[in-house]
Amino acid sequence: MTNKKLFIPMAMALLLAACNGAPSTGLSTPTTSSDESSSSPATTSSDESSSSPATTSSQTKEHKEDHVMETPTEIYFMSNFSYQSTIEKIIEAFKEVEPNITVHNVKETGGYDDVRNKVISQLATQEHPDMFVGYPDSVQEVMQYGAVVKLDNYMNDEVYGWSAKDKKDIIQAYMSEGQMYPLPGTYSLPFAKSTEAMYYNKTVLIGLDLKSIDPTINDGAALSVDYLNDLTWEELFDHLIPALKAYDDAQDAEHKILTGTAKAHHIFGYDSDDNLFITLAEQYGYGYTSIDEYGEGHLDFINDGMKGLMKTFKKAYDSTGFFTKGTNNNEYTNYTFTDSSCLFSVGSTGGSKYQVSADFDTGVARIPHAEGEEPKVINQGPSLAILKHDDNRALASWLFYRFLSNKLNAATWAMETGYAPIRYSVLEDGDYQDFVDESTKTPRSEEQIKAAVASYMGQVGPDMYSSPVFKGSAQARVEVGALLSNCLLSQNLDGEIDTLFQTAYDNTLKKM
Repeated sequence: MTNKKLFIPMAMALLLAACNGAPSTGLSTPTTSSDESSSSPATTSSDESSSSPATTSSQTKEHKEDHVMETPTEIYFMSNFSYQSTIEKIIEAFKEVEPNITVHNVKETGGYDDVRNKVISQLATQEHPDMFVGYPDSVQEVMQYGAVVKLDNYMNDEVYGWSAKDKKDIIQAYMSEGQMYPLPGTYSLPFAKSTEAMYYNKTVLIGLDLKSIDPTINDGAALSVDYLNDLTWEELFDHLIPALKAYDDAQDAEHKILTGTAKAHHIFGYDSDDNLFITLAEQYGYGYTSIDEYGEGHLDFINDGMKGLMKTFKKAYDSTGFFTKGTNNNEYTNYTFTDSSCLFSVGSTGGSKYQVSADFDTGVARIPHAEGEEPKVINQGPSLAILKHDDNRALASWLFYRFLSNKLNAATWAMETGYAPIRYSVLEDGDYQDFVDESTKTPRSEEQIKAAVASYMGQVGPDMYSSPVFKGSAQARVEVGALLSNCLLSQNLDGEIDTLFQTAYDNTLKKM
């Protein structure tokens, strides 16, 4: 290759929005279409907009003629989620509207890589699940075995596909991620989505006056929520970190703002070295990876722009104001943050509960961005792919996803798990708005931080980006994470930087 480059009980409400429509053979004809807009109990549209449970279990049973699948069909849904009660509740509700489809919920132990490995190991014996949850890199690896179903025909079918309203309702950034594979089309669907957020010590920072140290900070005004929500890397490194360090150094023991017990005090921590490198490449437009018109992956991260950024971050690290998980003995930065030995911690919105401290209020803001450029945050969290068995099982899997992702179920999943809603309509829903209202939550609680994160997620949807996936893209992520850590830890970065970048490139190339 050349140039390689969210909690309210909603069990009854889940029975709304049944999957409708019928394929052409062996299946019943529904009495309502997939874009039916009536709000009567008989309506089971996937784009149902009512937030009240208009349909009861007994009512649903009276309308079993609305089901799609006549042939008894069993499918297997594999994930490693701890939210099993929520999944089981949705499966039970789905059985009411599609009585001939049985969904077996298979919980795999370990991480997303373990789920992927289990799927691949089962392909040879055809004992693999019908649906599995994983990151795009995992889906791409399974695609190499020809086992992933292209979903466009299901999504677009006039009878049992998504309505035009549904298609507009799914957050576009999440849908786009499922279309960034080497082959054209849609091969994964949004499910448990998250991103990164900048958590900060709100008790210490908001209202802190630093103008005697640096009058340019926030135009001489005290630190504010708006200022922190629009922070650039340049402002952070050139002004805010130095001013906060100088302020803390000037205080007596009783008034210091870094009070934790950690061996080293820092200002700013970033959990994911690989996400940081990839996000910087996106924010500054310097290049990370790409796919050409032939579906071939390329590595673009060896460039002067990224090398310059590594030197900038190295300088910030050496000043002890900035650190990452990779430079912290692989320990998450939230431990230093909640210990009050650090004032900022960038981490996943899916792990917000680990950013809660009993000693201070935690704020949630956008991560810093490139000066003069629009904010960019990574689109992360696993998606869902459907695997090949036979046509009935593939259709049954699509119908289950269609039910799983309708407005009511998407809202329940988001509120009970803390993952981001995948529909715009959920963000605007009254129940969800109550969920994100921090004023009704106990301060310094997991519920409070989940509400803050949910509100944040509603703001940053347009800021999200995804990187293309191809053979070797998973290795590229690993290598650039190590590259960033190695650059920060280097004792002679100017002399080693070219070698460090080339090593990351070469190691990735071996996997392509």
